[in-house]
Amino acid sequence: MSQIPLLSKGDKVAILSPASPPKSSNWINGVQILSDWGLEVIFSPNHMKQHFGLAGTDEERISDLQWALDDPSIKAIFPIRGGYGSSRIIDSLNFNLFADSPKWMVGFSDITALLLHLNKLGFASVHGPMPHNFLQIGGENALINLHKLLFQGTLHIKTPSHSKNRYGEATGQVIGGNLSLIVHLIGTPSFPDLNGKILLLEEVGERLYHVDRMLVQLKRAGLLSKLSGLLIGGFTDCEEASLAIGKTINELILEHTKDYNYPIVFDFPSGHIPDNQPIPMGVNTNLLVSSREVQLTYHS
Repeated sequence: MSQIPLLSKGDKVAILSPASPPKSSNWINGVQILSDWGLEVIFSPNHMKQHFGLAGTDEERISDLQWALDDPSIKAIFPIRGGYGSSRIIDSLNFNLFADSPKWMVGFSDITALLLHLNKLGFASVHGPMPHNFLQIGGENALINLHKLLFQGTLHIKTPSHSKNRYGEATGQVIGGNLSLIVHLIGTPSFPDLNGKILLLEEVGERLYHVDRMLVQLKRAGLLSKLSGLLIGGFTDCEEASLAIGKTINELILEHTKDYNYPIVFDFPSGHIPDNQPIPMGVNTNLLVSSREVQLTYHS
């Protein structure tokens, strides 16, 4: 993976909307956090546009993201929020100038598509909170850890062990994010190699039989068999439908991974939850799962 410089006070960072527009004004206070960190915040020309459910037309969102990718003075890119639309524009982006001066991209949810594409191209990124949800009650520690990760290059997440965790230790790149987006990208130029990776999965608002179908797709495609570890984040508002599957999220995960012996972590603090911890993607991290606790550690 290409090395990306850590942030320093005075660095320029870009705010844009590559997917859906913000649903409230919460993001404004989130952007203020970046200023409080000593960063110079600049806004893309179309960051507040709206085209039906998207944050502007495809052309407007492409233009904004291409500007942020190309400008060597911009050291990090912060989408305001996810929603939908990132995968619509990936194939129209050019990463040649980005490769000359790579920068951090921070996001989750629909931004998973961009994070996976960057990984496939050989660039690290951060799966973590965006300005729209920087100030959620319960997300204070995640924001502190995001600052440490971007400015100091360190991360140490420690959580209590879940009764259904599978114990063990793994070292490797974390990759993944939103389950729907991961499955959506299978077979495209944006899908990374999962062999030896620690896969992160999270989801929101999907019926349990939909989750089961996506897990079946991952398994049938051979994408669960050669992992070094599995992190199961929040599966928020994922409930039974009239077509019931009769199993919980945890039971579905255990069913589809029963033939593999890598460590598995349930209720990992990531996803559409307040405590959405920042996870460096595409860099080596250490995962330790014991009967007492879970530790995910990274040092640049």
